Amino acid sequence: MPVKQISTPLGHSLPPEAPHNITFHIPGWETARALRRREPELMDQLESIYPRFGPWREVKDLSAVLHAWLKLPDDYEEMLFVHPDVFQTAKRYAGSPRRKEEFRVREEELLFKVVDIPLSALDSNGVGLDGETTGETVRIYLISYPSPRYPGALGVWQNTGTGVSSRLAAALLPAAKAGNVNLIWSGDARDEVRYDYANPSSSSVPIPAPHKGQQILGLALTESHTSLRARIASLAQGKRAQPTPDDVFLYPTGMGAVWRLHQSLSSVRQGGSVVVLGSVFHSSYHLFGDEASGGGMKHIGAVDSEGSGLEELEAYLEGERLAGRRVGYIFAEFPSNPILVSLDLERVRGIADRYDVPVVIDDTIGSFCNVDVLGLADVVVTSVTKSVSGYANVMGGAVTLASCSKYYSAIKETLSARFLNEYFAADAAKLLSNSQDYFPRSAILNRNALTLATYLHSKITPTSPLKAIHYPPFTNTASNFRHVMRPSPSSPSVTPTSQNEFTPGYGCLLALEFRTLSQARQFYDHLSVYHGPHLGAHLTLAFPFNDAIWGADPEAARYVASFGARPEQVRVSVGLEDEQELIDTFEEALRWAEGVEVSEANGMNGVRESLT
Repeated sequence: MPVKQISTPLGHSLPPEAPHNITFHIPGWETARALRRREPELMDQLESIYPRFGPWREVKDLSAVLHAWLKLPDDYEEMLFVHPDVFQTAKRYAGSPRRKEEFRVREEELLFKVVDIPLSALDSNGVGLDGETTGETVRIYLISYPSPRYPGALGVWQNTGTGVSSRLAAALLPAAKAGNVNLIWSGDARDEVRYDYANPSSSSVPIPAPHKGQQILGLALTESHTSLRARIASLAQGKRAQPTPDDVFLYPTGMGAVWRLHQSLSSVRQGGSVVVLGSVFHSSYHLFGDEASGGGMKHIGAVDSEGSGLEELEAYLEGERLAGRRVGYIFAEFPSNPILVSLDLERVRGIADRYDVPVVIDDTIGSFCNVDVLGLADVVVTSVTKSVSGYANVMGGAVTLASCSKYYSAIKETLSARFLNEYFAADAAKLLSNSQDYFPRSAILNRNALTLATYLHSKITPTSPLKAIHYPPFTNTASNFRHVMRPSPSSPSVTPTSQNEFTPGYGCLLALEFRTLSQARQFYDHLSVYHGPHLGAHLTLAFPFNDAIWGADPEAARYVASFGARPEQVRVSVGLEDEQELIDTFEEALRWAEGVEVSEANGMNGVRESLT
């Protein structure tokens, strides 16, 4: 069948386009590189963006209103949060010696404001309604810094994942535009900015005064939060652990979940390094590796069946024990992003038990419906933004505890004591609604990804441009994935509505590796699917993940390539399209890559004449 062409303009979201969408279509390999460099010409064309890349849309609008109301300097910009600890985080991060000198924010330049803003109701499109306040007031903690130093402050937003959401910003905009804002406190990073998690009232950072007999901290908890926690607890149930809703903690993003868990585990473990296994999401890598996060990171990359990573893990833990140093915890993704390596979790569990170290697994890629890792892990973190939501229009993160873990009581007590709700009710409600068709959607995602991966794997020959398909059953760690797959149901369904009817699979994410970078580029530039970051959406997305994320730093690019995350790879998140449509689309793009191979063999540039 004819390949459908993408008509969505550059910078717009996947259809249907609507407020709060979290994707953006940026076609072409060079455009991905331009995004990496944040080139103004590209950034000015973006109508949508993944929210953790930086404040966007409604958040930028709210920041602009507050900027004017607070009479901040013209060459300054802002980030908005609802947790009082952001001031000490920003002070530690933005002023860190690890920031490049030209981007490091000096203490006198880093401004802090605390404002109260009444919350308005949202309409069905998520737009704030003028004059319809809910009676709730939200305290916003604002950090402001010189615009040229933006790269030095950006990690406070990106790596902690706790900035205000677009829906929360939309609900605060009507009152802010009307000037209904109350300035509570103003200062800068030279001031003492200490938030005491154990005793908030003793903090130097202003917190809300008691209201109706309660100390109000963070955002209101609602029935949507309660129901979403119950939903996630039910999805995480398995043969080793049966979490209750009380074992689930919600955060505004997946990275928000990683960050808050990291803070709590650092408290439980009294510091110590984080041992990161394999390829992981770049924000997680940067978060753990930054001294501003405390503890430090030991990264072990080669953890597939040909690597010696787990022997290196044992040697490292033994060395730390002999030296009298504490290890905080072990962190890994299952399978890994973007090269789909499935760690030997049984072996990791055994090693961790011998050295008394907790294990944290990010199961976002495998997804609840396919894999059962809670119990082999002491804690599971999940970006429910991805396939649990499935429609790329809301963010969310979850931490789920294994009650069978020896660390369960200590971690739960600390998470609970430090918890302050940062997840806006409207976001929780949207994610809960989206998750209702999680099982039938996941059945299609699994089917489409396996069909496409199988087809592409069949195209690999000694002379083909394709070198490898990174998808769990086609890797040398396939048995590790199968070991933790959920059991097949006795009564499977094509459109399952529960785990009892769902046949588990391998998830929606795969990566195509080409023999040369030019073949990968020609393939990608002619691949008629949406181009951009994100995974688990309703429509297929492709992105040159490794080159776009790591390519700016040759040393970093060489390092991640050493354990398999090479620039010649194209990451693909398969959507809900027709199987044959996907095969035809990828087959057509593959012909362009084959053309590069023929031309290069003849000492020519470009692609074969028949495709020009």
